[in-house]
Amino acid sequence: MRHSDRPISHPDDDVLGRSDFALALARSIDQLSVAKDGFVIGLIGAWGAGKSSVVELTLRYLKHGEMVRADGRGEPSLQDLEEMSRKFSRVAPVTDALIARNLDVDLWERNHRDREFANACGSREDATLALEYWRLKRKVENDPRNIVVRFSPWLFPGKAELASALMSDLARAVGEKLGSEVREAFASVLSRLAQVGPLAGVATDVITGGAFGGFLSSGVDISDKLAKRLTTGPTLENVRERLRQALRTLGTKKVVVVIDDLDRLTPAEAVEMVSLLKGLGDLPNVVYLLCYDEERLAELIETDLRLDGHEFLQKIIQYPVHLPPLDATDISRLLDADLQEIIPSLNSDDQRRLSNAWFLVLRYYLRTPRDVRRLINAYSVASAGLGDHTDPVDLLILETIRVYEPSIYDWVRQNLDQLVM
Repeated sequence: MRHSDRPISHPDDDVLGRSDFALALARSIDQLSVAKDGFVIGLIGAWGAGKSSVVELTLRYLKHGEMVRADGRGEPSLQDLEEMSRKFSRVAPVTDALIARNLDVDLWERNHRDREFANACGSREDATLALEYWRLKRKVENDPRNIVVRFSPWLFPGKAELASALMSDLARAVGEKLGSEVREAFASVLSRLAQVGPLAGVATDVITGGAFGGFLSSGVDISDKLAKRLTTGPTLENVRERLRQALRTLGTKKVVVVIDDLDRLTPAEAVEMVSLLKGLGDLPNVVYLLCYDEERLAELIETDLRLDGHEFLQKIIQYPVHLPPLDATDISRLLDADLQEIIPSLNSDDQRRLSNAWFLVLRYYLRTPRDVRRLINAYSVASAGLGDHTDPVDLLILETIRVYEPSIYDWVRQNLDQLVM
């Protein structure tokens, strides 16, 4: 479908005007001086409000900020980031697609590379821009200032698995960029986690300050071999301190860990993930960007721990930032932009009826961008099959009722003969 629920990643697709917000957030992360002690940012917004789109835009601007530096222009200003994004907006997808099709682009002879880029872009001007974009991108990838790691906690059940998975993702993304010392420090932590892993939950409890002795004294039956592994060698705190020391040497480089949809976990999973971040939040030069609905996440924490979820989050989130609020005008503008792609030409009477439909019906059901996408997906399917036989505005209202008031829609279907004479 054209109107999927996937987040946008390009400022030109930003109907809601969140690009400036994402731009400022990217610059804040990039210039974050307190990251040397680790830092946790909370991006807060209701379900379906567009947090993922803001994250994608923020990461885009982070990358473009590094490209400004790679271009020899010093520390980027907000204007520099806007110009870089606009300059390469047309050729970046073509360049990325070309690189994806052939992993040996770096090894191409120069004339061959120029010719391939010209063929892919369709014009000499675009080919020149694409080559410039490629060269800057390669510079950034070879010497990144911000290494982005995306982590999906819902893929890993269990406390020990969650800790190991997060550390493994960090090691995989960071190791190649930051050298052997950091890679070996991550490997030491992972090795120790693997040793304590057989005791369910031990790894995370150790990282987050739980009592390891409590497990050994609780009657757990472990073999002599396992007991030896658990009681010899460096402690998890020792290897974690080694990792801290290695990360302190990064200087201006940072690791940006993005964790989206924390509020979609089960109560136990949410507590495990937030507790893990509490324990790992002090890793030097590591910035966590967490995305969640505060009310829902606090409720999950309260359900599992029986304590105030808001207070619990305040101890972990060092900088909470809320999405810019949306009003009915923003949602109406997004709906109009999507409808323009499905029914691009409405006469003045239909436009008037559509405005009335918004005021009398639609605005009561469409509160978030996700609500709009849900309706547009339904309407695009219905219009493709019935558009030649129905009124477009009536069909939009009917689909709204079907999606958001299914019981009323069923009643209409069952009593159609009484409604249509």
